[in-house]
Amino acid sequence: EDHLADHIGIGRTRAPWDDADLLIAIGGDGTFLKAIWMSAPRQIPILGVHMGYLGFLTEVTEDEVCKALEAVLSGDFVKEERTMFECVLVREDQEIISQHVLNDVVINKSALARMIDIEVSTDSTFITCYRADGLIVSTPTGSTAYNLATGGPIVHPQVDAIILTPICPHVLSNRSIVLPDSQEVIIVVKSGKRSDNIYLTLDGQRGFPLVAEDRLIVKRGRYKANILRFPQRNYFEILRTKLGWQER
Repeated sequence: EDHLADHIGIGRTRAPWDDADLLIAIGGDGTFLKAIWMSAPRQIPILGVHMGYLGFLTEVTEDEVCKALEAVLSGDFVKEERTMFECVLVREDQEIISQHVLNDVVINKSALARMIDIEVSTDSTFITCYRADGLIVSTPTGSTAYNLATGGPIVHPQVDAIILTPICPHVLSNRSIVLPDSQEVIIVVKSGKRSDNIYLTLDGQRGFPLVAEDRLIVKRGRYKANILRFPQRNYFEILRTKLGWQER
């Protein structure tokens, strides 16, 4: 984006959506997450229109777009705040990245890499050292994403929680842990060279290679995502529809 802006001579000091009253994300959950990254620091509400695969976050379908926009213009909507996490990557006492996420922070290995040793603490209290293919740190909103696919719990988005779910742990008793989001989670990668292909993924949108002794700090973020919802459709109705749960 910066390269294109320089090429066509447009400055990057001000984004076109800075004064927007509403952002509309048309696509799948990936598109929605990218839009959240842009809108959350500015506290701009966002409406998701589903044109992707599953769409837990983009609940308005193509057929409902006109009706949804009419409802927005008439004020018939609910603005729902969702907790975001801030993830900070520290390497050799240098902060490498700092990013807010709505869904999850994932440490994962490539197909040919060995299992990873991942040490996890909260504040100053040691929890465990996972030996696994990876680790998911999920928000309640993200609990229905990768966390759910790896056997983690579904947590209502209004619960203030941090969910830790190991990916294919070597010890079968290693299960998900749900922590209060008032705590800070510190994760240290205890194994891995640059050639081991261990990666940090943020909301499935950005990826960074990790090496041994990299430290991740995950905590409740400064920003919240403001998502437009409609009172006719509740959270459990969306779960039933998306997950194919049986109705009475």
